[in-house]
Amino acid sequence: MISQLINNDSYENINFNTQKTKNIFDFINSPEKIKILNTLNEVLNIHKSQNKNLIFIYSAPKVGSTSIVSSLRIFCSNNFDIIHIHDEEMLRVLAHVDGITINEVILYNKFLGRNVYVIDVYRSPIERKISTFFEKIGIYHFNDNDQNVNKYNVNKVINRFNNIFPFIGLGDHFIDKYNINLPEKFDFDKKYLLVETNGVKYIKLRLKDSHIWDSILSNIFSKNICIVKDYQSNKKPIKDIYNKFNSCYRIPENLLDNIITCKYLNYYYSPEELQLYYNEWKHKSTIHVTPYTLEQYKLYEEITIENAHIDYIQVDHYMDEGCKCKACSLKRKEISLKLLSGIHISERIFHTEAKSELIQKRADKINRINTLISNIPKKNKQNKIPGIIMNKL
Repeated sequence: MISQLINNDSYENINFNTQKTKNIFDFINSPEKIKILNTLNEVLNIHKSQNKNLIFIYSAPKVGSTSIVSSLRIFCSNNFDIIHIHDEEMLRVLAHVDGITINEVILYNKFLGRNVYVIDVYRSPIERKISTFFEKIGIYHFNDNDQNVNKYNVNKVINRFNNIFPFIGLGDHFIDKYNINLPEKFDFDKKYLLVETNGVKYIKLRLKDSHIWDSILSNIFSKNICIVKDYQSNKKPIKDIYNKFNSCYRIPENLLDNIITCKYLNYYYSPEELQLYYNEWKHKSTIHVTPYTLEQYKLYEEITIENAHIDYIQVDHYMDEGCKCKACSLKRKEISLKLLSGIHISERIFHTEAKSELIQKRADKINRINTLISNIPKKNKQNKIPGIIMNKL
């Protein structure tokens, strides 16, 4: 029974009172840090905005955050700036800076008087591990391109996944990174948490509740919001091996038993939900395996990084890139109306495409007007109609 696997140690490392006694805005007194923070605000385009409202989607990868980013951009861009970031490594890549945490970026913008929200998502651990594994399966785990990995024997892929299972898709930003006072229990009635600390509103969602995210977020932000599905693995180049893996995978019993004792899972899932989750995977379990030890995994990671030779660049990552030019704003309004009307869409809001589309629409309109003018009988043309010039986007 699952109760035999779970004990009080599930919560042993969760600190429900993480508030520090020192002033959390102490970093403001460092001129060097202020300079870097201003640079980061420029890189993140926060300094250009007329909005005083910021939403940071600050979450681990592969938890469903991309859909939230695109949905909020489509429905809230007029009132909020939406920033998506996973970790400090992204700050180093984006701005080439060290020594600044994402928490400091968040608090700095609150210090400047902005209304700041931070959103994180919890995803059930086995599914998150699978998604994390497949995100870089070619360039990282097999040193090959995804098209070739699609042709691999699925048992080879399963064996590699089981070997590294304990070491991927770990941690939880809301508990580990945010440095806030945690409620003792997740709100299983509302299906989300909203904790305000130092004037910043921290929101925790669960991917298992994504079917009601539109209702939750609409209530929080006082906007009609529809959730769009975005960046799904079953539509990527590795979709064939991904789908075959999900069809064939059976979790080793010892790995499942370890997962059920996870402190994060026990915090975000009620006892009833935990039992259902265990039963679901128990029906898809198999004999024990021996995964890598920590030392073996470190060696695996070192060799894997050394062998990687293919650059990893995500394309088509968002349904909405977030550009706020006139063309993108008009395209965003058009898509939001379709979504609110229940119309399924596959369109994306990319600046170059939106700009070209708007130019074409204006050209078509001008052609229609010119056609109407040319069809007016000459005797009815009393005045010369000036030519129509398209405004520059």
